[in-house]
Amino acid sequence: MTEENVVSKVAELMETLDEIKKYNVLEKYLKKFTIIVISSIAICIAVNLTISFFGLLSAFNEFERFFLNFPIVLIPSVGVLVGILFVRSKMKEVKTGEWKKELSKGFPSALKLLSELDWDNSFDVVSSGRLGYAMYSLVKGAAYGFIFFFIIGFVLNLITYLVLHRIGALGYASFHFSFLSIIVYLRYDLSKRFNEIRAIDKLQCELRRLSDELRSAEL
Repeated sequence: MTEENVVSKVAELMETLDEIKKYNVLEKYLKKFTIIVISSIAICIAVNLTISFFGLLSAFNEFERFFLNFPIVLIPSVGVLVGILFVRSKMKEVKTGEWKKELSKGFPSALKLLSELDWDNSFDVVSSGRLGYAMYSLVKGAAYGFIFFFIIGFVLNLITYLVLHRIGALGYASFHFSFLSIIVYLRYDLSKRFNEIRAIDKLQCELRRLSDELRSAEL
């Protein structure tokens, strides 16, 4: 491995560890994110039940009631958006790139960073970041599924109304489509995230071996 490759690999590792620090924020604030999302969904359900119980839209026909009820989906949509923005704001507060000035000095600085790196701690950071990363995907995916259910239901009912002049003709089709959509989304998203984590593990092992070899050579 050339000196330039070593510097490049060390930079890649340090940038990755910076990203993992941000992912650890996900684990720290996952509970609040979940509360925000679940609360918005609960409010959406409560509003819908209240409208149905008191018959607030009883003066309208079936098609008009359907369209007037649809804006309720904005409640969980806003909840998911607020939750994501909240987590991202916390991620931006994480200090990163403090190593860049040192690494800009070249190969000797790269070796210094490697020698000073706490490998056991970095592996722990990656492990904890993996959990937060995955759980964030699951909660966000479930929230998206809830929103997809309403959106797909709206589209399907609009189509059946235009074609058959009635709504609800497709029964539970919106549930099945939203469930299928969320399965596809979670499979793609979780697979992508775990592949990234495996790449990080591989990079860590490669640089750790290099660090051990350099220390042995010094002895």
